[in-house]
Amino acid sequence: MSTDDKEKFSIVNAMSREVVTCHISDPLPKVAQLMVDNWISSVFVRDDNDRVVGIITDGIIFRLVAKEKDPRLYKAGDVMVRDIITVGPNASIDELKSLFDKTKVKRVGVVNNKGKIIGVISKRWVNRFKKYTRYYEIELQPKESTEKPVKKQMT
Repeated sequence: MSTDDKEKFSIVNAMSREVVTCHISDPLPKVAQLMVDNWISSVFVRDDNDRVVGIITDGIIFRLVAKEKDPRLYKAGDVMVRDIITVGPNASIDELKSLFDKTKVKRVGVVNNKGKIIGVISKRWVNRFKKYTRYYEIELQPKESTEKPVKKQMT
């Protein structure tokens, strides 16, 4: 199969569209229950205006418990990571791979042109995809994009 014949995908087709969120004032046990109920390892945190302002991962909760701190005493806003890394829907698989290789993040939010999170894509998925593209003539390509990943500093 030639390069021109490769089937093309968009990360919009590959991302998880079910973005689970909690409110910034939600107690941490409620956030943990959202993770358990939805079989996920991260929850985006939204403010009173429904803007995503952070993310909580299972690792954050594990580290809190490992330090023998009581999770019941914390709210989502107390422990969330405010630096959310996002990409546009036209980001390429190679851009994502490079982003994951350069940072410690395990998942990034996919945002539309208004900055609203429309999905999540994980490092694990990207790595698996890249592994199997060696065996199959498939690539993930944007339509035409010069978008760069954006690291948002939330205040």
